[in-house]
Amino acid sequence: MNPRLLRVALLLFGSGMTALIYQVAWMRELRLVFGFSTASSAAVLAIFMGGLGLGGWLLGRRADAVANPLAFYGRLELLIAGSAAVTPLLVMVVRMGYIGLGGTQRLGLAGGTLVRLLFSAVVLAVPTVLMGATLPAATRAVETEEDTGRRYLAVLYGSNTLGAVLGTVLSTFLLLESFGTRMTLWLACAINALVGLAALRLSAAKVSEAAAKAEEAPRGRRAAPNRAPKPVEKFAHRRFVLAAAGVVGFAFFLMELVWYRMLAPLLGGSTYTFGLILAVALAGIGAGSAAYWPFGRGRRATLRGFAATCALEAVCLAIPYALGDRLAILAAQLRPTGAFSFAACVAGWSLVSAIVVFPAAFVAGFQFPLLIALLGRGRERVGSDVGQAYAWNTLGGIAGSLAGGFGLLPLLTAPGTWVFVVALLCALALAALLSGGWTAR
Repeated sequence: MNPRLLRVALLLFGSGMTALIYQVAWMRELRLVFGFSTASSAAVLAIFMGGLGLGGWLLGRRADAVANPLAFYGRLELLIAGSAAVTPLLVMVVRMGYIGLGGTQRLGLAGGTLVRLLFSAVVLAVPTVLMGATLPAATRAVETEEDTGRRYLAVLYGSNTLGAVLGTVLSTFLLLESFGTRMTLWLACAINALVGLAALRLSAAKVSEAAAKAEEAPRGRRAAPNRAPKPVEKFAHRRFVLAAAGVVGFAFFLMELVWYRMLAPLLGGSTYTFGLILAVALAGIGAGSAAYWPFGRGRRATLRGFAATCALEAVCLAIPYALGDRLAILAAQLRPTGAFSFAACVAGWSLVSAIVVFPAAFVAGFQFPLLIALLGRGRERVGSDVGQAYAWNTLGGIAGSLAGGFGLLPLLTAPGTWVFVVALLCALALAALLSGGWTAR
């Protein structure tokens, strides 16, 4: 594997870890301001995810235009660290403003929700928009024309997501309890700044190496100046692929709510349980994305292949549902082990969560780099492609969270919503099959 790819993957691991520490810390801080209701949590999560999507959309194309995308990535990380470091001060300002307006009791549900969205944006908008551009910039920095299947992106995305797993576990089970919310946040800012500085140093070393090679090359054999880029080919139904990224994001985030609702009676509805389910889901996504690296070698990305992943994800979701009471019996059998230690209790929770969540999350992680490969090939427009697909996926996730919390779960109940998601994925698989004559390369 390319040594440069491994170094940048380690940087993305750190980015993912700090991003989830930020998210957990911001959720806790803003819950103290807005309350612990579903509407309050949904407002904060919507702004967080919306910022990521907006950053990918707006700044992904910027990554294609800069001469040194790795240096661009490093500057983004330093800006994220700086903007995140001042958010505790912004939370204090928001608290005073929210109290001064009288909160939901005075503003009503609609007015209170709008104010929570606006105040959450004041705190989160700048760092989350910058975060959304880090994956496109890093991908642009390592992708080559030879990597037609865009497998490098799969490695970076997998590493970033596995870092998010570590950030979730550390913040939920260790950092917040040991250091408190603000110190945990500032610790993440320090790590974020180190990641940015490391990226800048790596980019400078790369520039120096390229300059030295250019000087050593004979004059007649020096690289020719860059020619105008080739026209972009018409890849597999671009609009369909972007819409599909939104649909799978919608389905997965909706299922996260279902999983939490269904597993809470078995595992307990504590903060630890929520963090554990999130960690298992992220671990599955990271592992699935990493699996694209060996699987994608020598294979063409096709819409038929994407249809197969949708069908497989539907099967992975249906199996735990079919197990029914067997999962409840397993959870009950594992519960006495928690009397030995908290670690044993967490191990039992992890096993049950992994049976339900991990297989579908693994397939979802494999889908993302496959969708990027359907949008194009190699280095050409890769920053823009990653940013747009990430934006559509995030937008779908926001819609899934809101639809689940305020519509589908109350209307269909958790089992009914589960069946709805399985049917939605089957319909997407059928749609992809009907368009399966087009391939990415």
